[in-house]
Amino acid sequence: MKPDMSQLLLADQELIAIFILLICLINGALLITQVKKPMFYDSVKLMMIISLAIGDIIFALFPLVVLAIQYSEADLTFMTCRLITIVTTYMSYLIHFVYGLGLVVLAAEVFLRNRIQSIHENNYKIISAVGASSVPWILGLIIILPLCMSNVNYESQCTNSQSLEFMFGVSVFLPVLLSIVISIVLNCVHGPTLQQGQIISTDQQPLIVSEQTVIQQENIIQYPPQRYAPGNTHYNSINSNPCPQNAVPYPPYPYPANQQVMSQSSTVNLNQGTHTIRETPMHQHAEGQRLLLISIIFGFMVVPIALITIRAAHIDWDDSMKKTVVTQFVFWLMVARSCITPLIMISFSNL
Repeated sequence: MKPDMSQLLLADQELIAIFILLICLINGALLITQVKKPMFYDSVKLMMIISLAIGDIIFALFPLVVLAIQYSEADLTFMTCRLITIVTTYMSYLIHFVYGLGLVVLAAEVFLRNRIQSIHENNYKIISAVGASSVPWILGLIIILPLCMSNVNYESQCTNSQSLEFMFGVSVFLPVLLSIVISIVLNCVHGPTLQQGQIISTDQQPLIVSEQTVIQQENIIQYPPQRYAPGNTHYNSINSNPCPQNAVPYPPYPYPANQQVMSQSSTVNLNQGTHTIRETPMHQHAEGQRLLLISIIFGFMVVPIALITIRAAHIDWDDSMKKTVVTQFVFWLMVARSCITPLIMISFSNL
């Protein structure tokens, strides 16, 4: 049984239009949600998500637009060997390499965020965020483009002498494997963000970090409260609590129902007698689970077309209809990845 080529062409044109619209809307929404967050350019996580959204828009839309023109134009002379090679490289190799390494960078950032204090106090946070989010792109330009484009015979038959196994292995299988393995490790590793009693050196004065339970009201809470009556205040550095004399204490207010009691890290200023509590996000487990989900979906949607492309010459298709259905399915499954994972990434970015 042979497929109806006119109906197949019409279906391809409709799917191209649908996915172009969805990719623009979903990744545009992802970009807007990140850019609206304050100081997003200081965060490796947010900058990496923005970078991945831009990558999906560029690497997915460009090939789809070229395919749309190809399906609608009778004259195909514009489809030169160089253009075909660029479209194939972007859609089949580079986009997956950049996205997979981007997930690896996100997992590494989640793991290190609450373990290395210098990440928060770094004076070059913007440079660090931009640099980390650029790593997948730089490696893609250095590794994938030469790998997939340097061995093409542009003058005769437009053939690539580089093996498909090696190109897909580096650009698809390796990033997928790394993203899944590192996400699993991230879910298995647990540990405190800072050790209790750890002394942090700063340019101005030493700070002692301890753990205690507080009411989550604001990001910064200062003691002693301003409503204490005037009096001499003696600071007890052992229990990190000010002990004012002749003070009128607060009435014992109960916790409001909408407040949450959570574990936070606190810093004590020994020189000025001010106890400052800063909220430390404890979302590593939730973020690790979300990254693992994204990595698994990423692999599920891009690995099938790589496997079928590699084994295409060795697959014995019973009829052309089965071949058309399978190849079309894995192709559009790969394209749909640029819509599905950004949707999940929106919820991940809010953790």
